[in-house]
Amino acid sequence: MPDRTRWRVETRALLLAIAWMLLAQLACVWLWETGWLTRQASLLHWLVVGVLPPAMALWRMDPDVSTS
Repeated sequence: MPDRTRWRVETRALLLAIAWMLLAQLACVWLWETGWLTRQASLLHWLVVGVLPPAMALWRMDPDVSTS
């Protein structure tokens, strides 16, 4: 994959991961504030649903380790 295309794909993936984490965090805070979840449950849901999937997806991205 050309460097410029690869950079765009990685940038888009990072932006999606950040957006997903923020959306999940806002949802968990809202659920906590409205009484649907306790503080601990909200934190656990945010970690499992909001942080782990994007982190695992970004971790699985294959970095270009070629040394030219």
